[in-house]
Amino acid sequence: MEHVTSDLREFITDQVIPHHRCNVNINPDHITMLEGTKIKKQHSRKRRAHKSRTLSRKEYAELGLNTLPTKQMKYEEALPLHNLWKGYVREHLELKEGSEVPEVHDRHYDEFSRQLVKLDLHGAKLKVIESKCRTLENLEGICVMDTKNVLKILSKDNRLRTIPKSQCVFGMKVGNMEFTIFGQHLNIRPAERSVKKIKSCVQPFM
Repeated sequence: MEHVTSDLREFITDQVIPHHRCNVNINPDHITMLEGTKIKKQHSRKRRAHKSRTLSRKEYAELGLNTLPTKQMKYEEALPLHNLWKGYVREHLELKEGSEVPEVHDRHYDEFSRQLVKLDLHGAKLKVIESKCRTLENLEGICVMDTKNVLKILSKDNRLRTIPKSQCVFGMKVGNMEFTIFGQHLNIRPAERSVKKIKSCVQPFM
């Protein structure tokens, strides 16, 4: 309990009608609250000042968070990621044992194609079937980074390669099913691709 100064007691007493001042009983607890409490505006300013701020894309890139080491990564280290992806893709595409790719004339084909485009490719085993750059053809490995314009693939020789999406056609295998995917349909960030509404029927899959 804090000590009430004589000046403060006198100030409070002066606010009371003179003939009632003898009945004034000052509660020190109330005085403490009056002196120590901060107004809401001060509290809100303090909270805003200490609020954490997310990094912008530019800051993210400047810190090198968009890059991966090109030589230190091992293919075996990416295999657990691929195993997780296999479970994810079966759940995402609602595949069961013995499932087959819908035929083009099948009523489920359009929806299956849309869901296939929305796949997150982190962990997928991919192969470059065709490319405008001949040196990229037949490269294969596990996708360890999927950005708007490129895929980073870690191959069995433990080399990390950057593959431009728009210039390539990719092959992907899920169980006993094989897909052919035109990279130009993947030119969007994975997080945005997963929620993008695809209006027209996609025809790049076999």
